[in-house]
Amino acid sequence: MKRLDCAGPAPAISLFAALAIFVCAAAADAKTLSHRHHAVSPTHSRHAVVPMPSARPTSVAAVSTPTLKDSGVQLSDPTLSIVAEDKSATMETPSIIRPARHVYCVEFARLASGIALFGDAKTWWGQARAQYAQLTNPAPGAVMVFASRRNMRAGHVAVVKKVITSREVLVDHANWGRDGRIYLNAPVVDVSPNNDWSMVKVWNTKSNVMGTTAYAIKGFIAQRFAAN
Repeated sequence: MKRLDCAGPAPAISLFAALAIFVCAAAADAKTLSHRHHAVSPTHSRHAVVPMPSARPTSVAAVSTPTLKDSGVQLSDPTLSIVAEDKSATMETPSIIRPARHVYCVEFARLASGIALFGDAKTWWGQARAQYAQLTNPAPGAVMVFASRRNMRAGHVAVVKKVITSREVLVDHANWGRDGRIYLNAPVVDVSPNNDWSMVKVWNTKSNVMGTTAYAIKGFIAQRFAAN
């Protein structure tokens, strides 16, 4: 009995038959590759360019608790509208607005003045040196920077609304007394000996009297064009 061997001789075929088989196989492979090319997803192709998804606006949840620190997010348009529509804002009468959430002095100052500084109020004076004008006297729209003190460790900022005299201005500010409220048309008087606005007293709107505490002021931050 003859043993089948893997190395046995292959059956002989003609040269023309071999060529015909090769041509048919090549055509079949080309057709298969063509169909595969159209079926492959661009995300799986080695050379495909995958388009990036278009950017979407992100929504920021409203801060509803007064225990949260300033997030650096500016106030929304509805809050700005409430301030603009308050009658006392045009009558220059000191008043208090109770917003729907706790408002910090720094976020209100950013919104009202356009001064885009962040962090605690006590750091604004140092930050402003390279970006904004630093004034020694008040100007409308400028941010009054309070120095930090024992009962006001983060400092405070207020926006000058109107200069009344060389010793008195009206300011708009928020979170005075850490209550999260907005104070409009609050009188602030310069009590420094040299009238250099280094020490001030702030109107107590709740009691309708001038406050008795003198606060140290670092200066006023304004847009550079406003200082010229």
